[in-house]
Amino acid sequence: MIRILPLLLGALLTLQITSARSQEILKDCAVCPELVIIPAGQFIMGTIGETTETAEHPAEHELTLIRIEQPFALGRYEITRAEFAVFAADTDFSVGSACRSWDIDRSRFAPDDNPDWWQRAFPPNPADDHPATCVDWFDARAYTAWLSAKTGQTYRLPSEAEWEYAAKAGTQTLRFWGDDPFDGCAYANTFDLSAEPVYPLAWEAAQCKDGYPDLSPVGAFEPNAFGLHDMIGNVWEWIEDCSSRSYIGRPKDATPWEWPGCQRRIQRGGSWITAPARSRSAYHGDGRPTDRSVFFGFRVVRELSE
Repeated sequence: MIRILPLLLGALLTLQITSARSQEILKDCAVCPELVIIPAGQFIMGTIGETTETAEHPAEHELTLIRIEQPFALGRYEITRAEFAVFAADTDFSVGSACRSWDIDRSRFAPDDNPDWWQRAFPPNPADDHPATCVDWFDARAYTAWLSAKTGQTYRLPSEAEWEYAAKAGTQTLRFWGDDPFDGCAYANTFDLSAEPVYPLAWEAAQCKDGYPDLSPVGAFEPNAFGLHDMIGNVWEWIEDCSSRSYIGRPKDATPWEWPGCQRRIQRGGSWITAPARSRSAYHGDGRPTDRSVFFGFRVVRELSE
């Protein structure tokens, strides 16, 4: 039965995606992020079909039918430096722990103790439309709380189910552009031949050039069928859910899966240093909620009133 479900759901989602493309972009204030309305529907969570590619969490291969019962609005892009700077100025935000950044002398990532997130310039001359990085899970949630208070709307981090549903956008392939990770340079900023000469990392690069050795401005690559940019690559995105190695017992709807004493939070989408084999819609990593890095960022959900 589970092998038949993807075909049925694919036909269902094709109709929903057609209408999603024509929906207008929401923006609640001049400094607020742009949002795309994601329609209600259902999908198979996890990697559909056979793959020999590594999964950090076995849950990825436990196929689970998820129903997204209400439409929601999701950030068209990852939160940018300009958007986060307004929040930082308004709240006197300061980081509380070191951020992992590239150490040129040692050719590795190492903690950067600069207390000013804005001065952690990465890439060397970042623009306002580069994604905000060096933010941990608590920082991301603080931003959504501030945005909720500012607009009177309910903003939050996406649940893992919402994120994967939106990232797949009705596709059943490993990535929204297809199965081959080396075909992704028009769609995603991952570790490729542009990055390899600058960052000598231990894994294989995509055999193409996306034009960015590290972070790219948001929206520099083609969107998926829902009109969302950078759902794969650029920065890992913080998710509301606690991390689990199994989907057994998880909610079958858009509800985040959380429990008391949660030690790690889900991250989705991969980043500019992620190996192409791991840059796929159902792959997920995780981190301590206090972790900060130049390849961690986030995007937001805004709940829609009925």
